[in-house]
Amino acid sequence: MTEQFTTRQIYLKDLSFQAPAGASIFTDAWKPQVKIDVKVSHSQVQGGLTEVVLTISVVGTNNGGTAFMIEVLQAGIFHISGFDGEALDRVRLGKCPALLLPYAREVIDSTLMRARFPALILDPIDFEANWRSLKQTV
Repeated sequence: MTEQFTTRQIYLKDLSFQAPAGASIFTDAWKPQVKIDVKVSHSQVQGGLTEVVLTISVVGTNNGGTAFMIEVLQAGIFHISGFDGEALDRVRLGKCPALLLPYAREVIDSTLMRARFPALILDPIDFEANWRSLKQTV
């Protein structure tokens, strides 16, 4: 069987944004600390398709208070066939989230800017390298 990989759909599955400090966050000098968490999950859906979800959570604090919290679940539906074992994991945990990342980055950046926070451009993530290091620790 030949290996096949196609993207069927990329979509925003969920978006959550909060600015719990409200107006007070805009009166302090802006020296933020940003914490970013990234997760990748996948599941089978109808017709032999695979849904891959890239979850990025970002918390920005300023002067000890929470300025903003944003969580994006950027998802894609992919047709993946002919891959087995490690090759399949490499596609689901490496290639798919790499395709989803630019969309998630744009959602995070545009949401923060609409909320009147400075732009936040996330650094690229090498999902393939993450997959290799995870594989070595197992």
